[in-house]
Amino acid sequence: MIEAAAPKDEIEGALAVQMACTHTAAMAVLAKLDVAFATERRIAAFGSAAARLLRAYAMQVEVFRRLRSGGQQFVRVEHVHVNDGGQAIIGNLKKQDSQD
Repeated sequence: MIEAAAPKDEIEGALAVQMACTHTAAMAVLAKLDVAFATERRIAAFGSAAARLLRAYAMQVEVFRRLRSGGQQFVRVEHVHVNDGGQAIIGNLKKQDSQD
């Protein structure tokens, strides 16, 4: 898993190790949910622990993604005037060739 992340520096490497450990721990806790003699209370505790670990893993993946992208976002804002009686469309549009 760490090799697949292909960390570019020490920070990404440390985060990749944390991600691998968190994932392994979450899978170990989920495996304990299948115990035949587990009590309802124990199953609830394991389920809660697994949910927290999986949430932490998802956050780590998001942090890793942000590190890779440089944390930059691209937002394009266009100003359009719509006069009375006019119509506007919001979204991505592609101009189609007319076949008249």
